[in-house]
Amino acid sequence: MLLRYLLLLRRHAWFLLGTGAAFFFLFFYLSGFIIQRMKQDLLPESARLIATGMLETVMVKLQIALVLTAVALIPVALLLVARALRFRPGLGFLLWLGSALLLLLLGFSFTYFLLLPTAVKVLTALTTEAGVLAYYSINQFIFFAFLTTVLFSLLFELPLVVTWLALRGIVSLDSLREKRKYVYVGIVTLAAVITADPTPMSQLLLSMPLILLYELSLVVAGLLIKIRE
Repeated sequence: MLLRYLLLLRRHAWFLLGTGAAFFFLFFYLSGFIIQRMKQDLLPESARLIATGMLETVMVKLQIALVLTAVALIPVALLLVARALRFRPGLGFLLWLGSALLLLLLGFSFTYFLLLPTAVKVLTALTTEAGVLAYYSINQFIFFAFLTTVLFSLLFELPLVVTWLALRGIVSLDSLREKRKYVYVGIVTLAAVITADPTPMSQLLLSMPLILLYELSLVVAGLLIKIRE
């Protein structure tokens, strides 16, 4: 099945390439506004944002454009596959799509307006209370905040993914519950990779919401399975 989808996408490779290039230039143009907005919304007054190299700001803009292009191409690729397979969306599909968009919005709102401001304020306070000036490089601060926002927004789709896998019988709910400790280790590892300051405090601030989200996924999947039965 996966090979079939890949072959379908191969037929539209030039279209995807052109669309990706258009997305990239658009997002690169908008990256300056994104940087300024994130600086205004997330950087505390006691901290300063600096560039440690001549090309650092350009590299951050390139990274932002690449990440947003990759995310934007996902629905484009899915639409191409659906069109090739002559898929006609029904009510169930629309419900799943609406749920996915809602979770994406909730993930973005939670991360950008609650998680990141709290994490940045706590970490900055720990720095200034130690008598050290808080100077963050644009790559360390902006791209960390940007990547965290994107990843957490996408990870809020976890309840839908877990529910879909459980309802389809691809993965049993009991297996997901038994292997939760491995999931926890993976989440903590992911938090250590994402954060620009891999201290226990920052890892806790990033990993706890994901652990709670995974547990919520198990609860939602269990309820839907009982309703179906």
